[in-house]
Amino acid sequence: MDWSRVDYLWIIVMFLSAVWTLILTAPIHCTGSIHNICFPCCFDVVWHRRHKKKDHGTVTQRGAHVHPDVELEYIRGSVGLGNACYAISSIPAQGEIESLPVFPRDCLKLQRLLGSGAFGEVYEGVTVGSKITEVVPERRVAVKTLRKDASDYDKTEFLKEACLMSQFNHPNILRLLGVCLLNEPHYLILELMEGGDLRSYLRGARPTSHKELLNLTGLLDISWAVATGCAYLERMHFVHRDIAARNCLVSVRSYTDPERVVKIGDFGLARDVYKNDYYRKKGEGLLPVRWMSPESLTDGIFNKYSDVWAFGVLLWEIMTLGKLPYPTYTNHEVLSHISTGARLPSPAGCPQRLYNLMMSCWSKEPTERPNFQYLEETLSKMRDYEADKRANQNGAAEEEVCTGVDEDEDLETGLSPVLSNEGLNYLMYRAESPDSVQTDSSTPTEDR
Repeated sequence: MDWSRVDYLWIIVMFLSAVWTLILTAPIHCTGSIHNICFPCCFDVVWHRRHKKKDHGTVTQRGAHVHPDVELEYIRGSVGLGNACYAISSIPAQGEIESLPVFPRDCLKLQRLLGSGAFGEVYEGVTVGSKITEVVPERRVAVKTLRKDASDYDKTEFLKEACLMSQFNHPNILRLLGVCLLNEPHYLILELMEGGDLRSYLRGARPTSHKELLNLTGLLDISWAVATGCAYLERMHFVHRDIAARNCLVSVRSYTDPERVVKIGDFGLARDVYKNDYYRKKGEGLLPVRWMSPESLTDGIFNKYSDVWAFGVLLWEIMTLGKLPYPTYTNHEVLSHISTGARLPSPAGCPQRLYNLMMSCWSKEPTERPNFQYLEETLSKMRDYEADKRANQNGAAEEEVCTGVDEDEDLETGLSPVLSNEGLNYLMYRAESPDSVQTDSSTPTEDR
């Protein structure tokens, strides 16, 4: 409805009412009083209308008559997943940017493209003759760049990611080695993780034959490593908001390398490579709905409890060797599916204790979910228990083989040749010592 017309009609009605009243009750020479009565009334209506419009200016600034819920969604989206790695909404201060470790561009050689997306590219490179290479002459690194036509928003997000990652120092968090910001394109220099993202690593371990590339102990070790990194972020009071296998990186390609390290971190390509994992909700940015808690989906709440929920889904990914959560549902259907209280089923071969841990991460009440310190400690105990059990099983199997050989040797040394009545040789077991064995001349001939 056009409220401006209503206001003007109301003015006309008030004016005519006042005129009619004066005509009936006042002499003609008092008609000048009409102005004294009508003008304040008209002024009051106009002032009221403008004041009302001013009060709603925040709503109509981006469009006329925006519904309050839409406005809230807009606000949530403005602090959305701009950074796929960590949640941070403030623009970096000049002091933060100046404190970043600067790396000379001429000491960096780009070698090959690792991946690309809508915002930029990631290369494998080598550092030469710099403070990064104090221990070894050269170091292979990953170099993240922005496209030349990157928007101001992308450039801001690029700086925010650099400032944020520079604050972390943990073996299970991807390390920022340096930045090149003096000239374009801007570079972020990161650790090179040979094994790539965890989801691809897990999918590569799916058995094509009877050979098992990752056993339960290995899967628990990976789970523990991610939990350790998450516990560090929790202590630092950072909310990740996008914990998933695609956003974890593996240091080696081998599945048996004892030096394997899994780190939380993202080159920023995860959203492009795995774009089907994200869903754009009206008024918000791209959302990883399959990893999101109910309160995040419905109310846009992201905190340490929602990170724990996502970690439970990550555990499910690990135990299924990289399967997509809720594979039979579309991203839109997942929204209602989770809201009804449905949960992911137990993966095949998953110990009940581990599945119970997943279910605790998916508690409807956020405060009932475990913290990451508890998850780290529990997964460490489960990993050690499985490792000890496997070692004992292997030791028992080896001992059984060795014992069998020893028994055969004892049997051979415990047999003595004797002669039967027919002069045929027999082997009889020597129960005690060789001297105690007696030849029995009455050995039956049917023993042959």
